[in-house]
Amino acid sequence: MPKRYDVVVIGAGPAGLMAAKILAEHGFAVALLDRKQSIARIRRADGGAIGINEYLFDRLVLFDTDHKTLCFPVDGFNVAYDGPYANIYGFQMYSPGKKRILFGDWEEAKKRGDEVRVGIFISKDALLQGLLEECRSCGVEVFPGINLTDIRKTRDSVLVNCGGQMFEGSFVIAADGVNSRTVRLLWLNSGRKFKGTYRYLTWMLKGDVPIDPGSFNFIVTEKGTYALYDTYEQGVYHVSAFNSDPAADLNESLHDLVYKDKTYAPWFAGCARTEIINCVSNILSPIEVPFKDNVLIIGDAAWTMEFSNMAALCTGWKAGNALTLALMDRKYNKEGIKSYLEWWEKNFYIPYGRFEFGPMGGGGTILQSYLSGEELDYLTSLIDKPLPATMNFFTLFNTLGSAYAELFPRVYDERPEVMDKLFALRSRFDEIGESIRRAGFPNL
Repeated sequence: MPKRYDVVVIGAGPAGLMAAKILAEHGFAVALLDRKQSIARIRRADGGAIGINEYLFDRLVLFDTDHKTLCFPVDGFNVAYDGPYANIYGFQMYSPGKKRILFGDWEEAKKRGDEVRVGIFISKDALLQGLLEECRSCGVEVFPGINLTDIRKTRDSVLVNCGGQMFEGSFVIAADGVNSRTVRLLWLNSGRKFKGTYRYLTWMLKGDVPIDPGSFNFIVTEKGTYALYDTYEQGVYHVSAFNSDPAADLNESLHDLVYKDKTYAPWFAGCARTEIINCVSNILSPIEVPFKDNVLIIGDAAWTMEFSNMAALCTGWKAGNALTLALMDRKYNKEGIKSYLEWWEKNFYIPYGRFEFGPMGGGGTILQSYLSGEELDYLTSLIDKPLPATMNFFTLFNTLGSAYAELFPRVYDERPEVMDKLFALRSRFDEIGESIRRAGFPNL
């Protein structure tokens, strides 16, 4: 016989842990299931970045250094974090010849420090461990190393089958991340637009890389597109390649950047590779109504890709409180969690659910197929003053687009052949997007 709970939470990332904690704090019986045996250990590429002091999804995070607390004033809750951290001051973008676009003023950052930071690198492991300990102290029953195999609605509950081990709840929260198995079993992917399969490979390097402290860097070479950033731990760096082409060899691409590239390989001289991390993610449009058969879908599971640590915590907090009211009011149905669905629609789905990064979001060599290294250097050099600091990707792309829109008349006058190539690329966006979709593996 399955053991009965008020709520069964599937997935113990930031969203699932937060939801379980809130529900248990209000006195409800909660089971928390996760496929990992060591719940707090991160096994995929995750820089542990959290944007602070600026709005994202109309929400705000502040970091109280003295009290070691992440504060969410829009929603009205706090999360304890007493692990290590390092400041982030903004993005930087490098061209093949090391021309650079700055989002943030590093000279100011050196002088003003915390005052101008736009994010922090944290230990994701420490954040999850802290939330896990709070869950256990509130009475959440935690079941690590367990895999979902089936889920179905009965007349008055939801049955969760994990390889023969059964759980029963009035509600279930699905917080099992990108490529959610719960969502697939509920057939909630059928109405979502598939945008492609993206692969990420990260090398963890230890050494001394000459980037500005607190910078989140994108590097474009003639052979690939990469992300490079430091971490909360001094002298430890992530360098990542990402691509939507299933035939691309990401390991070879990283090897070329770190050991062969004439411009950037010297940066990594003397660095030791300590770990290799990879992940594969299907990109789908967000779920419009993240609820079916008394299962509420939150966090990455309902979004298009990795949601951000901040947004995951917010959805967990809101879900925990919405289900608390549903259980208290004995509304064991969609009407009971109406407040969450309205909040999701207003704050996430309507304003951001249709946002398109375009095919360039897949990384790889799409841009480089149209423009030479010299032409990329030229375009990068046109922005010769720092743009406003941000850790918000929506702001990043909008700001960059606006800056180049103002510069295009100059490009047309100085380098009409470059403008022609940009127009040719723009005219093929839909075609490129379709080729990315066709190359992917939807597994809906």
